[in-house]
Amino acid sequence: MADTSLFNIVHDNATEEKDLVLPGTEPMKPVVDSILETPKPGFCVKTRSEDGQKVFLNICTSDKINEPPDISETELQRILETEDVGKFRVPLSAGPPHAEVDKSGAACTAYDLVIHPSFCTKVRQQEAFMQFLLTAILTIIEQKHDVKLSYESCVLLKNKQHLGRLEPQLMRMTKKPFVVELDSQTSSIERYEQAGNAYTQLPCKKCITVEPQEGQPEFVVVEVESQHMKSVKWLQLDIGEDRIELLVRPGGYRLDLDLPHWVYAEQGGAQFHCQTKTLTITLPVQAGEG
Repeated sequence: MADTSLFNIVHDNATEEKDLVLPGTEPMKPVVDSILETPKPGFCVKTRSEDGQKVFLNICTSDKINEPPDISETELQRILETEDVGKFRVPLSAGPPHAEVDKSGAACTAYDLVIHPSFCTKVRQQEAFMQFLLTAILTIIEQKHDVKLSYESCVLLKNKQHLGRLEPQLMRMTKKPFVVELDSQTSSIERYEQAGNAYTQLPCKKCITVEPQEGQPEFVVVEVESQHMKSVKWLQLDIGEDRIELLVRPGGYRLDLDLPHWVYAEQGGAQFHCQTKTLTITLPVQAGEG
């Protein structure tokens, strides 16, 4: 199975929110611009769930989705063989399941997955990229919706581009992920990476809690305390649906955290407390999680 951290999943029901900033803290806000757009049909893959139900994967395209790095099939194979899968990230917008009927009138389920048009072309032309994309999509659906789909049952439909109506999705247009406040020119993080430096594990105290503690979870709250975090301008935060990556300078530190629930990354907020050197990240839990 592919690592789902390869994907920057974009959500379909983000709302505008404001951060509550406490005295002595520095706000860190998303720099995300999104647009509601109906994707274009690409191709359709039929598979089956564990209980034998038909499931259709509508692989769609939009130029509003960021284009992934243009690597060769050989490079992809080398990345997968070395298990350094984080080096290749594919932006993808995943819509919710919708009930449909197949050509025989039987009930089935469809999912709409949106990728950049150029990557869709590459997937159709090169088998390694097709296998990579389908494996990752099946993993995402299993983790997000608790539905296990069969890779062996996947069949590319030749005469059908999608099943059912393609619904509009909210697509993230920024070229950067959820990022903290940075310099107006080249950031300290970028200058550090350009110098060829590597990151080491961040020494810290960390705590991940869910609010409320009983009943349906609404928020995931992450607190990271480290004396190596000097100022917000030296921090870079990348938040996905199920993980957080924090880069810290000076010192060249990195922290990767898995989240207990799938979250709406673009609706979250973060604050850095200067005196206690504590970063607090609050993220709303996706509907249906828990």
